[in-house]
Amino acid sequence: MKLKTFGDWKRVIRKLGYPETPRAKRRVPPGIAARYGSGAETKLGHVRNISTSGIFLETADRWPIGKVIQLRLQREHPTESPSDLELDVQVRIVAHGQGGVGASFLLPEGLDPQLWEAVVDHMDVEPEPEHVAFIFRLVRTILFVCRLCPTGSQEVIQNLGKGLDASRTETAIQIALGAEKLLARDSSGNTNRCHPHIVASILKDGSWTNDGILRQLWSGLLASSCTPDGTDESNFTFVELLVQVTINQSRIFVTACRDAKSANGETTSKEVVITPEEIMGITGVTDFYRNATDVSYLFQFGLVKKEFDFTSYTPKDLVDITPSSLGLKLFDLCRGDLLPAGLASR
Repeated sequence: MKLKTFGDWKRVIRKLGYPETPRAKRRVPPGIAARYGSGAETKLGHVRNISTSGIFLETADRWPIGKVIQLRLQREHPTESPSDLELDVQVRIVAHGQGGVGASFLLPEGLDPQLWEAVVDHMDVEPEPEHVAFIFRLVRTILFVCRLCPTGSQEVIQNLGKGLDASRTETAIQIALGAEKLLARDSSGNTNRCHPHIVASILKDGSWTNDGILRQLWSGLLASSCTPDGTDESNFTFVELLVQVTINQSRIFVTACRDAKSANGETTSKEVVITPEEIMGITGVTDFYRNATDVSYLFQFGLVKKEFDFTSYTPKDLVDITPSSLGLKLFDLCRGDLLPAGLASR
């Protein structure tokens, strides 16, 4: 290239130390939109094109260059079946164009570039094959974790990448996305943070379960562990409690806490006493001795007030499963009031 003018030289000098990188390939995904705004003021804009580095959003809004905003990428026209194509991402406005704005993605360091490239490449796939749906769920989880603990998410991401097998990874993803939905109900949910050790422990320990109720309890505990500054580790005691609870014990525990609360969610002073037939209906286990043993374990954990007395048991005896104050505290932290009633009620 011949350098003839002062402007030619200036352009060369400006590029010194900044080698050109190939421009990311743009895609034109049909039917993809981005939701932005908060509360009742959210708006939906059509995505004109997208690449691994950025997006052009058709919108009448003109944010100042450099402003960072939150977008939720989703289907423009929802189908009958739920879609996993739903991601919350941060972008920085870089240009104003005809009919919209150009923005660059602000992706966390812990997100594998190949994973993000796969997301963009499959943005317009419909219906979504299972492997594509899994990629979207995984990336959404990573973005959520990085939002919860911006400076300490590496441990969590590493566990998702190589510390857990496929089944446990899927469970950890479900726990994380369940917490994300719970936080979305709170006005401050999108700005709250969580201590990385709490996040890592909940997703790692909770990933062992294959039970829906326990997963929801773990999701609730993760959501309740979030605070404005993300430095509170006090819920770690409850993480260590919940990891000991089995599937049958969780059903007894949830039922006990439900029955100890009034219709408006306030704790009452009544005792929760049930028949042997009722506890069998709660757990689905017909061996009463095993059910009574689970009540004893809950007592040892400090979650119910009384231990079952095996020495004087007769088949007609009632079982006292009244929760302790510690049990009710754990239930509240696990967002027990948001559990579908049919899963735990008698």
